[in-house]
Amino acid sequence: MKFKKAVMLGMGAAANPRRTARRVKFHRRRRQVNRNRRTSYQNWFKEYEKSANEHQEQAKAVATFGKKPLISIILPIYNTNHLHLRQCIQSVIDQSYDNWELCVADDASTTNPLAVVKELGAGSGKIKWVRSDKNQHIAGASNEALKLASGEHIALLDHDDLLLPNALFEAVQAINENPKSDLIYSDEDKVEDGKGHSDPFFKPDWSPDFLKSCNYVTHFAVMRRSTVEAIGGFRIGTEGAQDWDLFLRLTAKTKNIYHIPKVLYSWRKSPTSTAKTAKSKPYAYINQLRVLRDALSAKKQPYSVLESRYKGFWRINYHIQGSPLVSIIIPTKDNYRHIKTCLESIIENTTYPNFEVIIVDTGSKDKQTLDFYKSRLVSANPVKVVGWKKTFNFSGACNLGASKSRGQYLLFLNDDTSVITHKWIENMLEHAQRDEIGMVGCKLLFPNDHIQHAGVILSERDIAFHPFYGLDPGLDIFSNIFISNIRNCSAVTAACSMISRQKFEKVGGFDEALAVTYNDVDLCLRLLKAGYFNLYTPYAEVYHYESASVGKITTPDRDKKELLAAQELMRERWLELLKRDPFYNDNFIQHGPGYQLKTV
Repeated sequence: MKFKKAVMLGMGAAANPRRTARRVKFHRRRRQVNRNRRTSYQNWFKEYEKSANEHQEQAKAVATFGKKPLISIILPIYNTNHLHLRQCIQSVIDQSYDNWELCVADDASTTNPLAVVKELGAGSGKIKWVRSDKNQHIAGASNEALKLASGEHIALLDHDDLLLPNALFEAVQAINENPKSDLIYSDEDKVEDGKGHSDPFFKPDWSPDFLKSCNYVTHFAVMRRSTVEAIGGFRIGTEGAQDWDLFLRLTAKTKNIYHIPKVLYSWRKSPTSTAKTAKSKPYAYINQLRVLRDALSAKKQPYSVLESRYKGFWRINYHIQGSPLVSIIIPTKDNYRHIKTCLESIIENTTYPNFEVIIVDTGSKDKQTLDFYKSRLVSANPVKVVGWKKTFNFSGACNLGASKSRGQYLLFLNDDTSVITHKWIENMLEHAQRDEIGMVGCKLLFPNDHIQHAGVILSERDIAFHPFYGLDPGLDIFSNIFISNIRNCSAVTAACSMISRQKFEKVGGFDEALAVTYNDVDLCLRLLKAGYFNLYTPYAEVYHYESASVGKITTPDRDKKELLAAQELMRERWLELLKRDPFYNDNFIQHGPGYQLKTV
């Protein structure tokens, strides 16, 4: 068997030496990209850690707090490495905020980790413990620790992880600023013996669809104890997914959720931890599937839970209700080659049966384009051409197309696009049908398969930018968390996006005062203001040749006067959101390119 495998590998390399060389080069580049990211973070963390240790400044701030609640830290332990447990507990003792208690539940360990607990807790009165006579697994042990808690709020801590010294201070400051908060969570990173801190996870504010893709809340989580007790605490049988199950049930009951955009928790990489390898706890993934199904059981819209590309990430596939008409609206002018390619790709690659195409021609004079409108490709298919007679106005053209369409759902599409995913309409429609969702955007790729669009980020300087623009998605593992999963975002591009007609009309459609630029962002922000979540899905992929008709924002052929006026209007209208995109993170530079760490 080994010989056969070696021969096959050898033949493959000999038969495709160029492919082999490209693969080797690619993997070298990917390792370098991720090494650079690790080094960049470690340098950043050294500076950040200084502010985390400013105990005196934090003590002065605590003195001004109106509320100084007792925080009960829940710590289940089982046969924990004694050194790691000692470091874990010491990270609690070293907190700058001192109104805490540590509630430890030993789940019938055979290695006596309670000896460490008793030693460190001797005489303080701040560390409580209990030992079970039989192993109850982590959900049961967490409930035993919860029974010891007397604080108004509880915090979750794993037995070999570390809190940053300012973790409780930041949580209590958040409680004072947001006294109704039922769940507070922070950013996190990982720590490995001898290798320091790495793999930061800088999170968005509350993103319900991202939470159904993965347990992005994880650590550091602080919850109102009465709320946790009201939903029954930790659910037995959800081991390995017990925290995610708790967050899913809790966020179904409350929207008082607050995010602290600071690294407050370090998750230890150890041989038995999922921080080290996704294969260490296979039962966790079985239970993840269970808790997701349970969380969605009350939904009116039928669904399936599917595995994602990466272990520990999931796709909720909502089943389409009925077969509503989808109107694909495409503004174009004198762009025969692109509109022909676009329409052919729709006709040939689309599996959804009930759609129509509304081509909004904004003044074509080219004979080839005009002849195309009379061709069999157009006349033999559900395609209608309508004319925009005024000065070019993308918003006006889209609004006209919507008014001339019959669909219950509107799909706005640039003419310089080409469909990749056969179920692209289904994979956007499943979300556009959901009551809570506003605009749905897809993954747009350049012809070389690098990213053009995977959600839009707001910026006071740039108004909006594409954070993964030009990225080879195979190179950057961190970015793939966001590129490869369904998640909420402030805005998506109208180059390919879908919305229900009812919601589109409710917020007034595209604003024709924004004739060329930022009209899609403005529409998404009005939907956000109206209480809808906008959404990005990677499961609808479309090639985009990018602004072939009207030029990119920064190219010389764009009307600079129009651009500056649009920027001024957006700042006047949306300044607070432009200053801080809730679906981004404060630790990143707030302008393009995206996901670049700020200097501390």
